[in-house]
Amino acid sequence: MRLEIICQGIPDNTDRVNEDAFVAYQRDDGQPRYVLAAIDGATSVTSFGPLHQYLAEHRNHITPAALAASVTRDAILAQLGSADSNEDIDPSRLILAANDRLRRLLDDVAPQIFNADAIAAIQPELSHLLDDPRKIRLFLPAAVITLVSVDTHAGLVRFAHAGDTALLLCYHDGHVIVPTQDDRTDMNYESALVLAGRTVAKQGASMLDAVNDPFIRNLDRDHRIYHNFVDKNGATNPARGVGVIDGLPQLADYIRTGMITLDGLAAIIVVSDGAIWPAPLHETPRAQQARYERMWAQIRQEGLSGYLAALRAEERADSNRERYPRFKLHDDATAVALWLSDF
Repeated sequence: MRLEIICQGIPDNTDRVNEDAFVAYQRDDGQPRYVLAAIDGATSVTSFGPLHQYLAEHRNHITPAALAASVTRDAILAQLGSADSNEDIDPSRLILAANDRLRRLLDDVAPQIFNADAIAAIQPELSHLLDDPRKIRLFLPAAVITLVSVDTHAGLVRFAHAGDTALLLCYHDGHVIVPTQDDRTDMNYESALVLAGRTVAKQGASMLDAVNDPFIRNLDRDHRIYHNFVDKNGATNPARGVGVIDGLPQLADYIRTGMITLDGLAAIIVVSDGAIWPAPLHETPRAQQARYERMWAQIRQEGLSGYLAALRAEERADSNRERYPRFKLHDDATAVALWLSDF
């Protein structure tokens, strides 16, 4: 068995901090166990003064997204480092502990961020964004995560997942299972891209112009209300919302979990969305499966570094976003692979 890792920020933009993070942890007490995580900070859509000041004075001007990702990583590693060697590794518990750690930090440095009226009092120029108190989510630093624990003695993989990172279970026969796949589009950025595609069709605009249209951008921004979603009565609704690490306790209702045996697996890979081969709009399930299997074939042949080089080249070749509609030309890209056998 061996671990392989990539964690690359957006290329050709050295002034921007990488908002991804990862965990690659091995515990070998006679029965090797691993914990892998891909963590993706959600790029900020608006700024909150007290948090911005804290980041400038105490965190070397990192972004709120990078803060959420790094706090998540550090909290998980601290939990793993302090655990008894015989203690069960529960992926969802690790994620909830990281969420609690981010909440405590925000309560210390910017407690007003959890109250819409308090935010508006400090930054009245942004009060128009707070017509619904649930829109505090536009201000919260957030990260998404896929975390797996691998027990080689028991032959089991357990995962916990929140957001749009992914787990790829890659088999010797070439097929891939993505148990974290979420095909809903009502609460994620893909619905904004669908609308952008309609704009292109109706107005004859370019896709690049459409994704940069202020209305489309605002729609993408406002989808944050679905982060750890609550309805107007404060009740969670996992059928509508998506889990993120942002300090809100409702995350507990949005973590997706599962368990798989190691039988037939060649590699276990966790990835941020920036490391996933891009998709066209309206991709069919069959085409999606073929895309994942092409990813696996390329990773299997060239390793993660070779795959990432090919991904970056493909993105550059589609700089007008016509083939793969998306808001960013490139994104931070993170992948952690546990190779269960050599090829």
